This record gives sequence, C-alpha cells and structure tokens, in this order.
Amino acid sequence: ADRESWRAIPTGRVAAVSIASDTYMSPSHRHQNMSIKMGESTTRVGIALASAAITFMLLGSFDPSTAPNTLQSSTSRDVFPEKLVVDIISIGSQSRPEYQDAQDRTFATHETVRHFFRMTESDDSDADCHTTLTNEDAVNIAVECRRGSNPPFVKTARGPQTRLDYLNTIRTQKFYKDPELLKSNEHAAGWICAQKRPADGFSATHDYYKGHNEELPDFLFIVDDDTFINMELVTDFLRKNDFRPSTARVVAGCMMRFPAIGNFPWGGMGLFFSRAALENIFRPLHCESKNKDEFEMVVCDQLSKDLIGEEELFEEGMSISDLLRAYVVHEKYTSYRSWTKGFCFHSDWLWGYFVNYYPVSVDMSLSGAGEDRMGAYDGSEIGWKSPTNITNTGQCHNKRQATKESHFAHFLPPEEMFKLAWAQKLQTPDRFRNYGQ
Repeated sequence: ADRESWRAIPTGRVAAVSIASDTYMSPSHRHQNMSIKMGESTTRVGIALASAAITFMLLGSFDPSTAPNTLQSSTSRDVFPEKLVVDIISIGSQSRPEYQDAQDRTFATHETVRHFFRMTESDDSDADCHTTLTNEDAVNIAVECRRGSNPPFVKTARGPQTRLDYLNTIRTQKFYKDPELLKSNEHAAGWICAQKRPADGFSATHDYYKGHNEELPDFLFIVDDDTFINMELVTDFLRKNDFRPSTARVVAGCMMRFPAIGNFPWGGMGLFFSRAALENIFRPLHCESKNKDEFEMVVCDQLSKDLIGEEELFEEGMSISDLLRAYVVHEKYTSYRSWTKGFCFHSDWLWGYFVNYYPVSVDMSLSGAGEDRMGAYDGSEIGWKSPTNITNTGQCHNKRQATKESHFAHFLPPEEMFKLAWAQKLQTPDRFRNYGQ
C-alpha cells in the first residue's frame, strides 16, 4: 500500500522515526550532539542462557502496512526513492566520545546520511541514574529482576486471565543479567542505566523532528557506538531487495531467536525502521471509541492483554511510541526499592516486545505468528536452542572483526572504523562528504 510521509505533530514525546519522503528537498547533513545520562558506553545482551519456552499469540493476521494514516503528510510514491535519506541514532557514553566521533567521521559522511544523533548520559529520562546509582544498587536490581512476580488474575469475558505473563516469564526464568557477573563489573551501574537509553534516544530524536518540522527519513538506524555500517553495501542491499520506505518494516542487523523471550535485535548491531513502520508507531489510538478501525482494534486488543503491565499507562490518544516512552519512564532505577512491577527489560527485549506484539511492522516471518514480526537483515540470525547449540548466520558473524564485505560489524574500536571507511571511500569517493559538510 502506498504510504505517505509524516510531518511532526505538536503532541507529547514519542519515539523517533526512520524515514523520509523521496521528494525530500533539503539534503543538508546536521550532526546533533544529544547526550544521554549514563555511565556505560553501550548496551550489551545480558542473557543468562536457560532452557524455557513460552508462546504468546496475537489475535488475527492484520497487515499494518495497509493501515490508514491520520498523520499530517506530504505526497510520496510507492517506489524505492532515487535518493535515500537516512538518519542514524548512536547509543554511546560521555566516557568514550572517540567512538561516536569515529562513526561521525566515517559512515555518517555517506551521501545518504542526513543526521547523526549522538545519545549519551544527558539524554536519559532517569536523569540521576548515572550519578547516584551504585554498583551495589545494580546488583540489587538484578537480584530483584530475577526474583519473579505474582501476576494477578482478572475476570474477562473469556474467563480469568493472568496478567503480566511476558514480564513474569522474564523475571521467573532468570534471564536478566547475572548478579554475580555484575559484582565483578566496575561499570555495573552504567550498564543498568544504559538499558533505557535507546528508547530515550528514540524519543529525543522525535522531539528534534517535531522542533524542526522535518519530514521523516526513509530509514532510521539505531546502533551502539562501537558498531560500523557499510552504507554502500547496506543501501545497495535495500535497493536491490526493494525495501521500500512505503512498506512497514522493522529489521534487526542481527536478530536473536530465543524461545522464551521471542525474537529481538542482538546487541549493538541495532535495528532500523521504515517510514511506514514509524507512521504506525506514531498514529494516535482511541481504544474507547466505538468506531475503531482494524489497526486500532488489533492494538487495543493487545494492550488489554497487559503482558508487561503497560495497560495502566495508556491514555486515550496516545500512540504506540508514546506508550513505549511511558513504560520506560514509569519506574526509575534509582527508586527500585519501591518498585511495583519494576523495569526488568534489557533494551533489546523491549524493542522485541513492542515490535513483535504490536502491529508496527508487516509480518516478515514464515510462521505468520503475530508475535514474530521483526525481520532479520538478509537472514542474519543467532539461533539459541541450548547452551551448546547456538548458531550464527550472516552479519551476526561480524563480532570484533570485519572485512570490506561486512554490512554491519559490532565491537569495533575507532581505528578499525577508519580503516573500513577508507576502503569504501577509495572505491566510491563521490558518495562521501568531507566531515563537517
């Protein structure tokens, strides 16, 4: 279905977007210096391998790419743009600015990149986390998040239902970071605080779009500060595979398939959103209305299941991204002693939940299951079946190493980014700007 480009609406804070119209006429490249509040440089997958599995099913097979768009828009065609417009969010830390500097000077100078947003401690919604949370607090939070909860039962038309199923599964199966590992980590508090940073950065970027009245980019990438993107190879892949911004897609650079939690983007390889996916995220919802369309019915039905305790945070007129933002800020790490539900999500799991369980993206899986909407870039997956049976495919192999054929690579130091970028620029110098232009 043809999708229209979104323009910012002066409502509450929402998640940032990843797409711009192919008719975008202002290719200027601005490098924003937003910093988030935390003491850890990047998010890491903090999973303790365990053998549990649970299946959550979303009612219906709704295709969100066909949902009507009620946002302000400008006309765009349902074709792949002649010139892509890409924005990038880098999740980093004030403790090592050289990593984001390297990204900014390398792949962010590619002709397709419009904005490079730096997110660090000063962008954290939990403003005091990186200055007041101690390593001992971090260990206590991990212990609390592995303790489990007692999900309440509620009466519904379909009979008694358990609420907080998804959240309780995470907490009871001890998937959260091992407290013993945190005890030996001098940056434990920073790691904890950083788990909210990607969602906070998403919201801060959306605020920027609204404040500058900008159309969305064609794609928005969210990566860690030690991740390298070969923009030539990635944009060529998107074009050859007809990844149109007008189709709602959310794609992980490397996707983890984990039985009990579901699919989620692995670590710093990050993920990217298409314009149409972001239009779905930003669309105001009216669950109390008697005239809900199919999109709203699917979203509101999922909301009523309250799998992570998000239902009480929803207010009429909010979007899915507003709900994500509300969930991130509702209980602070620094107030963990008085938590009710707590915030026991790794940042990657949070993306997995909101993308897979809510109709943000078209269903890109073969199973057709509603909770399996997130896609893997060119089949790049980590498959976990047991502690001794873990498989890696595609870009997931590019950990701490990369070649000029790598599309994405993670855990790279700045000097490696410069080497890879130099190889790109030698081949296609006309597609890169000088830094600062």
